[in-house]
Amino acid sequence: GLKAYRFSISWPRIFPAGTGKVNEQGLQFYSDLIDELLKYDIEPWVTLYHWDLPLALQMEYDGWLGDKISDFFAEYAEVCFAKLGDRVKKWITLNEPWVVSILGYGQGVMAPGRISNSEPYLAAHNLLLAHAKAVKCYRDKFQDSQKGKIGITNNCDWREPLTSNLEDQVAAQRALEFFLGWFADPVYFGDYPQVMKERVQERLPSFTEEEKEMLKGSSDFF
Repeated sequence: GLKAYRFSISWPRIFPAGTGKVNEQGLQFYSDLIDELLKYDIEPWVTLYHWDLPLALQMEYDGWLGDKISDFFAEYAEVCFAKLGDRVKKWITLNEPWVVSILGYGQGVMAPGRISNSEPYLAAHNLLLAHAKAVKCYRDKFQDSQKGKIGITNNCDWREPLTSNLEDQVAAQRALEFFLGWFADPVYFGDYPQVMKERVQERLPSFTEEEKEMLKGSSDFF
């Protein structure tokens, strides 16, 4: 009786080294799964990145802190679109990039276990660029013929003002912008929230004008 099934493709299963040679058996596993879902009229919703990074990219290119990571992700995404996009009509680039950035690079409770006040902003920046490049690839090469939609999964813990005081109302709004706005503002408006620029300052990387254009509107759903 299920109408849809959301699952995540494992990047290391498709590219064991993160880039280069494709593992055809890995691709075939997902292709078979999709066929089985469609046989029972269950729509596949496919996430491309759910926190499992190929180890080689972490060891050799510094993971999400590296400047090549977004291109590697777009390469991986293109292989998935080409192989599976004839049957997959709902794509999600990243699952909860806030979690990757803060828990992986800020608080160190998830891989790669780093603790920093600045690295989360660089990791998030590269995650957003990876998303944008994957979406651009899909729209440029596949969307017209495959007729699918593509977007991103963001997470957010809601915040309410402690009191009706203006200071508390502003604090609650700021918390939401640092949580959801951090990733949603670039995707829908092309840049980070102004309050983040003011508070994070030089720790927050900047997008080029070309990157802003690539990011703006880079999700077909919220």
